[in-house]
Amino acid sequence: MTRRIAIAAGGTAGHVHPALAVADAYRAHDPDVEIIFLGTADGIETRLVPRRGYPLRSIPGAPLLGVGLAGKARALAALIQGVAAARGILRTARTELVVGFGGYAGAGAILAARSLGLATAIHEANAVAGVANRMLGRFADRVLLGFPSAAADFRPEQTLITGFPIADTITAATRDRNARPEPNTLHILVTGGSGGSAFLNRHAPVLLARVASGGLTLAIQHQSGTNDLAAVRAAYAAAGLEAAVSAYLDDMAAAYQEADFAITCAGAGTLAELAARGIPALLAPLASAALDHQRANARAYAAMTDSRCAPEDAWNVDELATYLIDLAQSPGALAAAGARVRAAARTDAAHTVVEALEALLGA
Repeated sequence: MTRRIAIAAGGTAGHVHPALAVADAYRAHDPDVEIIFLGTADGIETRLVPRRGYPLRSIPGAPLLGVGLAGKARALAALIQGVAAARGILRTARTELVVGFGGYAGAGAILAARSLGLATAIHEANAVAGVANRMLGRFADRVLLGFPSAAADFRPEQTLITGFPIADTITAATRDRNARPEPNTLHILVTGGSGGSAFLNRHAPVLLARVASGGLTLAIQHQSGTNDLAAVRAAYAAAGLEAAVSAYLDDMAAAYQEADFAITCAGAGTLAELAARGIPALLAPLASAALDHQRANARAYAAMTDSRCAPEDAWNVDELATYLIDLAQSPGALAAAGARVRAAARTDAAHTVVEALEALLGA
């Protein structure tokens, strides 16, 4: 019997990439599976999903948090419209199961599936569950978790810790951190996720200028997001540093392959990918993240990997520059840090999710 699966994901790359990783893993498990994606008409999913060969259907959805009373009314109206649209799509596709990975379309898709009596699952990527997933957890048959700490927000019998699904292209290539191609050059990746980090855009050039003044040669790749692109390039130029600054990095596998160290926010996807590649990092959780979930992610990840965490309200450029210089110049320290990070990786997360979904359908 042909499996028919719908995946709801959108808004940010952090929602879409794990959904695509699971879709690819499902195809590897069952080449005949039929998968459709549900998203909104203006999210990053409109670019990422068709590129990977999956059909994308748009349903209404709107943000619920931080939008005021009028915005909440619009979100409720969009949710009602989204449920109605999703019901029609799921019926036409004869879908058996809907799994949500976050994004504005997720609530409508899960509620529509529930109303049709379909199997449902959600994936919570972060160390603390978001408001939407806490609500959807009341309706989902299965809740799949990236961090064990998020289990506190759901019923124990419905949760399974899977880790964060990442693409095989990320996990396939690894590098011996003891054998750096340019031993006198430290390759630094700065990334704030798909939207960029205004904080890192302002402070990373200053920090790296201080590090370079300590005698290190740096090769810098900085993903800035679209808003600060010109300003970040100017900041590096003013600091006398050469840096490849991009609004968005399409080929993260290549960026990770070059990196000896990362300065990054604490999105769940970025942390999972760094662990898979064994790249030590300085974590600067995004202060504006909903429910301060990136700080929780950073704390949980730092506890597992012994990574350095420097929240925006505790950023000390002198201390951090000394930390980076010592790490780079101490023999074997960088490789040891990478090994600790790699030990925390769950590179089989996408396949674990597929197994959980198959078990749910089998039940």
